[in-house]
Amino acid sequence: MNKIITLSMLLCFSAVASAEPSSLVAYDKETRALIRSGDVEKGQKLMKSAKCKKCHMADGISEDTDDPNIAGMSATYLFKQMKDYQDETRSEKGMIKAMRGLSDQDISDLAAYYASQEMLPAEYATEQVPVLVHKGDPKRMVRACNSCHGQNGEGGEYDMPALVGQRKGYFITTMEEFAEDDRTNDIYWRMRDIAKELTEEEIEELANYYSAKDPEE
Repeated sequence: MNKIITLSMLLCFSAVASAEPSSLVAYDKETRALIRSGDVEKGQKLMKSAKCKKCHMADGISEDTDDPNIAGMSATYLFKQMKDYQDETRSEKGMIKAMRGLSDQDISDLAAYYASQEMLPAEYATEQVPVLVHKGDPKRMVRACNSCHGQNGEGGEYDMPALVGQRKGYFITTMEEFAEDDRTNDIYWRMRDIAKELTEEEIEELANYYSAKDPEE
């Protein structure tokens, strides 16, 4: 019996050890220095040659509601997402292809450029702030949005993106992807755990609160 239990435990530990990491990016001293070295002017030039503006536009404000607004996102967040696409720990064929051939410095320069652009304000924000924004739901172990993403949704440190000014459709799709494990590059499963607890109505409410006005309106 003891041998069986021991073997089961070993198999379990082995499975955990061999599991794919959610991201290969570690915000160590070298990585932080690399991100700080990002050159806005070089990033602007690269933005054109790398065809980033095809989806994200030159100012980081998308014209397609399915594409995210990335203007004003922190350089640390943008760097991580681009590296995750390059490492294929985040899946999207177009972005994986776009990241091929780029050096870490190229990615740092692009991150610096888009981080320097002006973020859109939230146009859909309702008069009543959703409870989840400031209080979360301790019974479901759902943290308040602003505990990670900033008091006004402006974004937190490192891998915490801004929520304010995002496209409503992209916001909802992203939450659904986390809930269904279609997106798995969140560190420690933080967003997956939260998204699985939220109802469709709550996600819609948060999207309405944080999102920017859609371009076709």
